[in-house]
Amino acid sequence: MDEHAEVDAKAFLDVMFDGIPADAAEQVRNLFAVQFAAQIAAARSKRGIELLVPAPKPGGAALPGAAVLIAEVVIPASVVPDPVEVVARVAQNSAGARTGVVAGSVAVRIDHFAADADTEADDEPVPPPRKRIEYVIAVPGDPRWLSINLSVQASDGFDADQAIMDFDQTVARLGWAASE
Repeated sequence: MDEHAEVDAKAFLDVMFDGIPADAAEQVRNLFAVQFAAQIAAARSKRGIELLVPAPKPGGAALPGAAVLIAEVVIPASVVPDPVEVVARVAQNSAGARTGVVAGSVAVRIDHFAADADTEADDEPVPPPRKRIEYVIAVPGDPRWLSINLSVQASDGFDADQAIMDFDQTVARLGWAASE
């Protein structure tokens, strides 16, 4: 999410559209460029640190609709709140939230399931719903929190539920490194 994000997105699109005639890909490429710009702006507004998307391979198979956003969360308060109380409050106000411990710190896992428009024309197939899993983890010895979000949408040949299980396993293996 640094000052190179736009250049990185352009390089990503260069690889994605390599080998496709420019005139044939222009409209779709422009659409992706606008979507990337919007996602970068949204991630920055949420104090995003990293936005991870699957890397394209020239001539490779279609990529799944998945991305991971890692962001810093600052809870505005004059006194640093007790992390256990924060997790309990978030879990109480979020349907489907589960509390636990990640890397020795209190955390909450929230399932956000947002279906795409449910009013599709009768002859149009309804796309599978997008799923978003968010972990909010207290940073040890610090008033900040870390948010790790997976947004995923099932598609042919891509199992969103398996991606969520893999994401959960990855988050469970996280650890903290001492900063110098």
